[in-house]
Amino acid sequence: MGQAKRRREAGERISHCRTCTYCCSLPEIQALDKPAYHACRHIENGGCAIFGRPERPSACTAYVCAYLAARLADAPERNRIPHPLDCGAYFHRDPVEKVIFLFVDPRRPLLWKASALVGFLQMQLGAGFALFVTDRGRQLVVRDNQTFDLLLANDLAAMADRDRRPLDIPSFATA
Repeated sequence: MGQAKRRREAGERISHCRTCTYCCSLPEIQALDKPAYHACRHIENGGCAIFGRPERPSACTAYVCAYLAARLADAPERNRIPHPLDCGAYFHRDPVEKVIFLFVDPRRPLLWKASALVGFLQMQLGAGFALFVTDRGRQLVVRDNQTFDLLLANDLAAMADRDRRPLDIPSFATA
């Protein structure tokens, strides 16, 4: 029996998020006037201080990353999606379009490329999904495995910095 299952059976509240706050730090959250790459002012003790409270905006209450969604639904893919803290990135699927939004931790930008996340994303690209990558203030759309292989082989954000290309997300410069 796993540790989480033992804790759950003992009556403890189990959070699959652990101390991950990527969804509270990396994307822009307009409802909170929070720019991308800036931690939400409500992060406290490794989690959301307004979780479950009425002042928590609907954008936050409705959001679930793919890792958490797979676990909550006990989906067959749940063991193929690594925890965001273990791979240095998190993602979610658009509920309408066949698009996956991947956010890369700027402190560990290459970690995801060496994780099980790569194989999962390759399968999704093969199934017709597009991948929208946000990495260190840069954004890139990937529509096929050939372009994905190019992304894996190169640090495109670092290359853009060397070429002095402007950031796609200016708030990254002030983070």
